[in-house]
Amino acid sequence: MNKFRSFSNITISFTYLLIFIGGLVRVSGAGMGCPDWPKCFDRWIPPTNIEQLPDHIDPALFNIVLAWIEYCNRLFGAFVGLLITVTMFLALKHHSSNFKIKFVVISAFILTLVQGWLGSVLVHTVLNPITITLHLILALIIVLLLVYGSQTSYYLQFPNSEKKSNYRSDLKTHFLFLLGILILEIILGTEIRGGLEMIRKENPIVDSQFLLDMLGPFKYAHTIFGILIALISSYLWYHLTIQEKKPSGLIKVTSTLIVFLVYSQIFLGEILVFFDVIPLIQLFHLWFASLIVGLVMIQFLAWKQSQIVNE
Repeated sequence: MNKFRSFSNITISFTYLLIFIGGLVRVSGAGMGCPDWPKCFDRWIPPTNIEQLPDHIDPALFNIVLAWIEYCNRLFGAFVGLLITVTMFLALKHHSSNFKIKFVVISAFILTLVQGWLGSVLVHTVLNPITITLHLILALIIVLLLVYGSQTSYYLQFPNSEKKSNYRSDLKTHFLFLLGILILEIILGTEIRGGLEMIRKENPIVDSQFLLDMLGPFKYAHTIFGILIALISSYLWYHLTIQEKKPSGLIKVTSTLIVFLVYSQIFLGEILVFFDVIPLIQLFHLWFASLIVGLVMIQFLAWKQSQIVNE
């Protein structure tokens, strides 16, 4: 049981690292660094100089830095896929009688296979914005499934870890609403970024503030969702850590981290709006959002365990 949980936590960490690398590929413009899939310039190992290009490939497509960034992303994705596969086998071995754990981990494995296929679709459609968004959302779902499996395993071994706490029993709707708004906010943010990239290609000399204004209501919806997320996460933090007399260490840490990251997101968002659409800021803006999603799932499962053991 401990082997499964320990390995699943390692897998979760590397999955988050893969999300970060995927964001790096996007903001660096390396998404088409390899114009074919699964090979890169029709080679299993990307070329290191223009002389190594096959004759049928236009040399103008070749950028050694972008090619190797994208190729490393693919290699790391394959590595994470292997980790998820091992995690699934450990779940089947150590939790053969627990349907929930088996179901979520097998689902994560199946979605990982779908992710690999979507990677090829991205290349063949030359980074279609809708496919990019779906690729990211599936990555977040995989993370949530792995977190659910790991936490469920933990509470099977330590069922009384939330025994001393007595959180409000009517917070379930708040957790689900927060998760839903977070996913919508990430989708909206991804679409805004895709829209900015398309507009910038057509208007390369126009400044970023004008480009944001061109997005109209989408920009304001993104801001409104951000305010809602800040309010709900602060509300949960208050009721879970301040109002509750004996919150668990896990609840205190996750609640504080969520609030910190949410308000950091607002700060980073304002930098993007008022200064410039800086790629590095965009990268961390997206990655922090994915971290918040995972933390909310951990927070929710801790609250749920408290309700179970205190019935």
